[in-house]
Amino acid sequence: MVKLKLYGKASELAGRDEIDVVVDGPTTVRDLIARISAGRDDISPKAVRVVLINGRNCIFMQGLDTPVDRGDVVEILPFVSGG
Repeated sequence: MVKLKLYGKASELAGRDEIDVVVDGPTTVRDLIARISAGRDDISPKAVRVVLINGRNCIFMQGLDTPVDRGDVVEILPFVSGG
């Protein structure tokens, strides 16, 4: 099982801030997002900006194609801008 933590808009859209996802076999961050988005453009892989896997930004790994495994914690954070 992978723990998926959602923040900001993603949490509002999903209606909760944590989801336990059962993974059977090879799974990527993109796969997880596709499973929870259910055809929604607002939380699709295209809309996701920052994803941490066990506290490490996946952009420094294989991006959304980074594999995840049982016991991993994946956090989807909102894109923040301002000044």
